[in-house]
Amino acid sequence: MGLQLLLIDSESNTVQGFIPANRMFRYEDNLQANSVYRLNKFMVTDCKALYKVSDHRKSILFIDQTTMTELVEENHQIDHQKFRIRSVNDFAAIVDTDTDLFDVIGQLRLISGDNLRSPTTLETAPQVIGTRAKDRLFLHLLMKDGETIRIYLWDKIAAQFRERWNSNQNQPTVLLLTTVNPRTIGGAVTLSSTTSTRLFFDTDLPETEAFMTWLGEGRENLPTVTSSSSAITKLETVTLKEINTFIQNEIPQIASFYCFATPTEVLEQYGWYYISCRCKTKLGKTETSLYCPNCKKTNNVGIIRYRFEISVRDENNDVATFVIFDDDGKKIAGRNATYFLNDSNEENARMPDCLKSIIGGTYKFEIKLTKFNFTATRQTFSVSRMIDGNINSQTTTGIENINVQNAEGDTDPAIGMPSTNTHSKASETTEYSEKRKEKRPRLEN
Repeated sequence: MGLQLLLIDSESNTVQGFIPANRMFRYEDNLQANSVYRLNKFMVTDCKALYKVSDHRKSILFIDQTTMTELVEENHQIDHQKFRIRSVNDFAAIVDTDTDLFDVIGQLRLISGDNLRSPTTLETAPQVIGTRAKDRLFLHLLMKDGETIRIYLWDKIAAQFRERWNSNQNQPTVLLLTTVNPRTIGGAVTLSSTTSTRLFFDTDLPETEAFMTWLGEGRENLPTVTSSSSAITKLETVTLKEINTFIQNEIPQIASFYCFATPTEVLEQYGWYYISCRCKTKLGKTETSLYCPNCKKTNNVGIIRYRFEISVRDENNDVATFVIFDDDGKKIAGRNATYFLNDSNEENARMPDCLKSIIGGTYKFEIKLTKFNFTATRQTFSVSRMIDGNINSQTTTGIENINVQNAEGDTDPAIGMPSTNTHSKASETTEYSEKRKEKRPRLEN
């Protein structure tokens, strides 16, 4: 326990310093950032391997004989700051190692979090869920190389950001953050603030001013967000509220998230299947045939696939509507959708009760947002897959379970349905018998 220091000499070399807790009383009243001191009788030790803020291999340890004298009147040409600004690739190389705490600079692209408009953390304090911190903000920063990275600010640094953000008449464009710790969240590299993090806006420093100048000169040629930036939001576990906040604040785009939620109702009024082309696009009907608007082809035979909507609720009691598609529908029901149309009139086919077996369970959903979600009047979220949860694959008719396999012959390990060699490979168009094949919708010319 103690106080970590970053010291800069007249040649702009940096070295890490450390004052043990039992010696703090000697120096804490005189310590002030950006002041110049003369140090005598200190110990030089190897720099520690964790949480480094300097590239120097050695560090300075304050001992009982160490003296520190402030030099007020002397004119010393010593830099007040020295940054170690790094790129996304540099952060990815040391993610989750807790070694170096580098600095980052970029253009603010998205800001969201607790009490963003409140001047202090004490005003309408957010509700704490579990062990989560009481105060946080998260940002997207676009860097010069076109990479975008997500940053989490916690507690005091979040409050400082909020105070600066709300006190500026013109909203800042550029942000520089020091000593951030790279962490993997939801499969993506993110940056988290530390207790030593400081923040600087537009004109605070020559570095931020230079970045603003570059933005002004190259605004027409700003780098596009590269594929790695999409991974910032892809595969991250978020709440329903955070998904809606993302839609409200971001530009229309394609993005994916993980979300834990509990189905509360299957919305029968929106149906449970559709007739598709082999490309999975819903077929349109003409007087004599079925037509695929994607392939631009006429189809006499369509494929029955699951598509049904469920109402879900997350741990914060926020609600949303998810759309489940064929792959997950087969895992839930244990049958292809055609099976349940075998003895039913197509237009009056009742929703199979087995699809309602997921009600009350908690599952991990992979949600895919498209540009449609940013303009939709009735918001629904497409489920790419259901990853966790105990899915009952047995129908209510008591018929023996059938393992549904993918085109490669393996079951989806995310759901955990057992694989078997007693069943042949089943593609999207596999039917259980020739009789069921005849039940697929057919229009003769």
